[in-house]
Amino acid sequence: MLLTPLGAIKVLVNDKEVEFTPIKLDNLDVLCPNVNARYSIQYEYKKEFKNQEIKCCIPSLDVKGEIESGERLEAISFYKNDIKLTIGIEGEFTDYPQNIDYGGEYLNDGIQYVVFKATADRRFNFGVCWIQPCTEENDIQTWFGADPNFMPES
Repeated sequence: MLLTPLGAIKVLVNDKEVEFTPIKLDNLDVLCPNVNARYSIQYEYKKEFKNQEIKCCIPSLDVKGEIESGERLEAISFYKNDIKLTIGIEGEFTDYPQNIDYGGEYLNDGIQYVVFKATADRRFNFGVCWIQPCTEENDIQTWFGADPNFMPES
């Protein structure tokens, strides 16, 4: 579990909670120098697991999310008071099956990968990032901070 200012992050696979170890990341000097925290959450998927929904969410969340997608990034952000928290995944939901062998969906409380029989073994990454206070000037920083494309391989 990862405790954030908006609640505890949970990872669920087919609606069953799974253990994970959040990896604390450094801020990126230019793209997200002022964020309060930046984490990578990884899930090792094996083809023999077959169809799965792999969710990263905050079940206790009581605010509506805002979609903030980009190139090879699907992200959802939640605002409450002066806090902004973004959860991002690598991919483009509209590309399946042309360029990637998995899909995904936005959720009321997070985001999920959706894998299929054709999905190859891989590590799925979620990026979690938050900033407080969130202002008009620093709002974009969580978007960069939660982008798995800007996270080191481990």
